[in-house]
Amino acid sequence: MQQKLSQNKLIYWYLLFLMVVAQTDFAKWVVFFVVPLYIHLEFNKSSVNIVFIKSISILKAILVIGLFSGFLHLLEYDLYFFGRDILYFIQAPIFILLGIYLCRGFDDYKIILKSAVVTSIIISSYKLLELLINPALIFQLGLQTRYEYDLSNPTALLSFIILLYSRLLSVKLFNKNIEIFFMFICFLSVAISFSRTFYLLFIVLIIIYFFRKQERVLTLYWSLVISSLFIIFGGLLFDIGSGTIEDDTFQSKVNHSLNEIVVKDYKTATEIVQNWRGYEAYLGLQKFYTGNLFEILFGQGFGSVVEMPKWVFFGQESTLSVIPMFHNGFITILLKTGLCGLTLFFILLYKILKVPSLIQNTQFNKQHKLITLLLRAIVFIILLQTLVVHGIFTTFVPFTSIILIGASVKTLINESLANRMLVGNSLDRKLSF
Repeated sequence: MQQKLSQNKLIYWYLLFLMVVAQTDFAKWVVFFVVPLYIHLEFNKSSVNIVFIKSISILKAILVIGLFSGFLHLLEYDLYFFGRDILYFIQAPIFILLGIYLCRGFDDYKIILKSAVVTSIIISSYKLLELLINPALIFQLGLQTRYEYDLSNPTALLSFIILLYSRLLSVKLFNKNIEIFFMFICFLSVAISFSRTFYLLFIVLIIIYFFRKQERVLTLYWSLVISSLFIIFGGLLFDIGSGTIEDDTFQSKVNHSLNEIVVKDYKTATEIVQNWRGYEAYLGLQKFYTGNLFEILFGQGFGSVVEMPKWVFFGQESTLSVIPMFHNGFITILLKTGLCGLTLFFILLYKILKVPSLIQNTQFNKQHKLITLLLRAIVFIILLQTLVVHGIFTTFVPFTSIILIGASVKTLINESLANRMLVGNSLDRKLSF
C-alpha cells in the first residue's frame, strides 16, 4: 500500500514536470518526455474499461486518413515533413489517453486541476518578474511590450477559468486567499497579453457559465463552426475588402481582426503582411483545390506543404520557402486529411460537448457541473484557437487542455459507475470521440 502511494506521488510529480515543460520553449519535446509515463500507465491500466480506449476513435481516424493519404505521395514528399506531421497529429490521442489513465475518481481529477493551476502560476509569475525588475514597463504596456517582452502565459486563461468555475460552484481547490491571489496572477497575465484571441475567449468562457441548457451551448458551438467555415470559404465567394492598418495600435488591430483571418488572395506585399494569416490560408486552400476527388475527400496527406511564391518577399531569398502548417488550423486539417478529416474534427468537438449529457449523475452534482463547464471551456478554446493559432495539431500542443479532456471523461464515467447509473453498452457507442 505504501509503495503504491509513493508510486502515485512520483507520477503526479512527473505530471507537474510535464506541465511546466509544456509552457516553455521546450514544449515540442513534451511528447517524448511523456513516453516513460505513458508506458508505465499502459502496463498498469487494469482499471481502464474498453469504452475509454474507444473514446479516441475519431482522433485515430483522422491520424489514419493523414497517414494513408501521405503514403500515396511518399516518393514526392520530404520525409522530414511527413514525419513531423505524424508527430503533430499523434500527440492529441496520446495526451487524452494519458488523462484517462491518470484519473480513477474526482480526487485524482482535483489533483490534475491543481497541478494545472500551480504550474501555470509558476510560469506566469516567472514571466511577470520582468515587471518587478523594470517597473517602468507598467506604464508602457501595449502591443510594443507584447512584441519585445514575453510577459504573458497562454495557459493563464484556462487556469483562471478553472479557479473561477470552482469558486462559483463551491468546489474547493485551494485556500480562499490563495485562490484569489492565483486568479489575480492569471487575470493579469491575460490582460497584458494584448491578445485578441484571449480577450474573445475570456468573454465566451464567462458567457457559457450562464448557459444552463445544453441546447444553447450546442447552438453557440454550431454557430461558431458555421462562422469558421464562412471565414475559410467565404473570402473566395464574396467580395470582402482587405482593409489597411493605418497605425500599429491595439484598437486598429481589433478593428482589422476579421479582415486579417478571412481566407483571401492579396495582390501586394503590404496587404499580405497585414493579412498574413488569411493569405497563407488562401495558399493552402488553393493547394487543396488542386487535388483530385480522392484528395478533396481525404486530403493530400502528411508531408504535404505549400510552396511560398518568391515575389511575396520581393524576389529575395527567405527561410520561409514552404508552409507545412497554417495559423488557420482548419486549413492544415483540410489540406492533409480532406473534407472527411475536417468533418471528423468538428464531430469530435461536438461529441466532447455531449459527453456530460450522456451520463446520469445525481450524487456528484457540483463535481458534474464543474467537469461539464470545463469540457465546454476546452472545446471553445480549441475551436477558436484552431481558427487563428494552429489548434491541437501543431508544434506546441495545448498539453494541459488535452490531458483534461481525457481526465474529465474518465471522472464522469467513474463517478457514474460508482452510482450504478451507467448503461455501459450504449455509452460504449456514444462516447467514441
